[in-house]
Amino acid sequence: MNNNSCNNRKLALLAEVPVILVLSLILIPVSCSSCRATTATAVQYINFKNTTENGTDANTSLPSHNAQILYSKGKELFGENKYEQAIAYFDRALAAEPNNTNALDGKADALSKLDRYEEAISYYNKALSLEPSNVTILYSKANVLPYLGKYEDAIAVYDKILAMNPHAPNAIGRKGLVLYDVGRSAEAVTYFDRVLATEPNNTDALFYKGLALDSLAKYGEAIAVYDKILAMNPKNIDILAGTAVDLSHLGKYEEAIKYFNKVLAIDPYRINVLINKAIALGNLTRYNEAITYFNKVLAIYPEEPITLNGKGKVLFKLGRYIEAITYFNKVLASKPSDIGFRMEVSKNKQMALDALKTEHRYRLSELRNVTNND
Repeated sequence: MNNNSCNNRKLALLAEVPVILVLSLILIPVSCSSCRATTATAVQYINFKNTTENGTDANTSLPSHNAQILYSKGKELFGENKYEQAIAYFDRALAAEPNNTNALDGKADALSKLDRYEEAISYYNKALSLEPSNVTILYSKANVLPYLGKYEDAIAVYDKILAMNPHAPNAIGRKGLVLYDVGRSAEAVTYFDRVLATEPNNTDALFYKGLALDSLAKYGEAIAVYDKILAMNPKNIDILAGTAVDLSHLGKYEEAIKYFNKVLAIDPYRINVLINKAIALGNLTRYNEAITYFNKVLAIYPEEPITLNGKGKVLFKLGRYIEAITYFNKVLASKPSDIGFRMEVSKNKQMALDALKTEHRYRLSELRNVTNND
């Protein structure tokens, strides 16, 4: 299970967080880059997106009738990341021998490197029609299917591999990744556990198990899993950040801040950690410190919506309603695409407006009392 980013949407460690306190401060995702390749979804850690090199090799010295020689030249070019040229040789091999499974598989691999996933699948299927039990080709097909959003199809292919070899660790782990991506986190955990039963220090399995537990709101269990990774690599900033977020979920803000500080000691400009530390400080009513950290983010990203909203909430807590409204207005002016977030900000603004009206009425009443006494 050697290994995308994590989306931007994974728990945070990577997923959005529930409400904490009135006008609560919401934790944001903490992306992970070192535990897996940078990808949109967990399964896509198999990176088929290397730089391609265009052009066609004009070398015609190889005998056109010898499919194996042509295939070997294609593999050589593939290894040099010259995918277009490799395809040209695989095509020549197939012209000489249409049912050459190696050439079909090689062309499919090259097409996938060029992000031509539909075409790649068609060639994997042709190869599998000739060798339906070829595990290497089955793996390749299963790895490409998630790029097309065909997660259930990928699961079916992994199941076919596991039917042939129930203990195939790659199929077990990768099926777990696909299950996680489709939101079947409880099932995913069982597959990661199967990998860990034979490879207890497999950091990929540990990491994704932690993510799956986070998505199930089992934060304490997730922290225990992350602790195993930290025991092997104490300076893994993604896991440190994830542990901090989980501690915040559990209301252990002081402990969370210690972990956020460990991350910031390594990377002082890690934006999501700065934001989450500000949120934790706000939940500890350390509002002025929270503002300091929100300001650090805004100095770099002046229109970052979660930071603007978070600072507005803290200003509201401090009774600085007019300033709070200003920050809520900045968020709303950007017209966030997330309807739920936009509704939350609108609600925060209305609460600030109501508080401001109440304060004005109180001051008017005070003024009238003073005037009447005179």
